[in-house]
Amino acid sequence: MRVVNYSALARYIQGEVQSTFGDEVDPNTIVTAIMRLSNQLEEPQVPKSPLAGSRVNLVTGISEVQIVAPPVSHGMIVADVLKLGAFDSYMLSLRQTQLGIRIFTNQSDAERLKEGLRDHRVEIQEGFAELHLRLPAAMEGLAGALTMIVDVLSQNGVHAIDAHEADGEISLILREDDAGRAFDALRALSR
Repeated sequence: MRVVNYSALARYIQGEVQSTFGDEVDPNTIVTAIMRLSNQLEEPQVPKSPLAGSRVNLVTGISEVQIVAPPVSHGMIVADVLKLGAFDSYMLSLRQTQLGIRIFTNQSDAERLKEGLRDHRVEIQEGFAELHLRLPAAMEGLAGALTMIVDVLSQNGVHAIDAHEADGEISLILREDDAGRAFDALRALSR
């Protein structure tokens, strides 16, 4: 409802307001109250996304290094990886599986790993990207944040290859071809 003449409305209801409160009421006070109420009713409250305030970062050029080995030799392989020393990449994501060890890193570090682990069967697959989200404080520790993000990506035709959640941060590995769509979908929710 849109009021055109607040002063006329204030004069019209002044008697009723005075009888309710029992005192003399200035019409300007009634006008101010009507205007505030009108403004609140006119401004639709748009629900905020739970990801509002998140920081989204996209890194392309990620490779998967698969070191094929039985679980009993994983400790030795991790020790060998650590012996190789510092890597060029800020990112070295390592996961143990029944087939071996999966490491997601940049291309130059992937080649360095393959060279340094010649004694093992090492396979490199390129064409991945990492989508990294730093959740707002209100979302930290909230169960279901990762599920919600994966659902949003799935609705946009993007499927995560790997996901990790810790300390209010979520890291998703996905195909580089899908990276732009994923970034746009999550950036829209983070505003």
